[in-house]
Amino acid sequence: MEPFANAHGSMWAASLLMAPALLVFPPAAAPTAGIVALVAALGMVCSGVAYLLYFHLIDDIGAAPALTVTFLIPLFGTLFGWLFLDEAVGWHTLAGGAFVIAGTALVTGFSPRMLSLRSEAANV
Repeated sequence: MEPFANAHGSMWAASLLMAPALLVFPPAAAPTAGIVALVAALGMVCSGVAYLLYFHLIDDIGAAPALTVTFLIPLFGTLFGWLFLDEAVGWHTLAGGAFVIAGTALVTGFSPRMLSLRSEAANV
């Protein structure tokens, strides 16, 4: 129940803290009911589910290993840009991605040896 409470509180806090921005930056035109419904669905479904998963992950494995998820966001953004938008990827991007993956492996305690031990145990 605690991951749900954390996610629930974070979403309400973000909503309440952003509400005064409407006074400073009013919308150019009144949004339609469809737009409001889509924005609400995007916030509740996408962000809400992501928060639930993230806080559940923190509860299961701890904060430091769960934080490594955020290290991979730029890596996947670059990958999706290359796959879907034909963005250029240079050697420096690949080197940076290798550093991110290596750092993530160090933080999580991942080792290729553990993979081979698991596959051997599964085959026995």
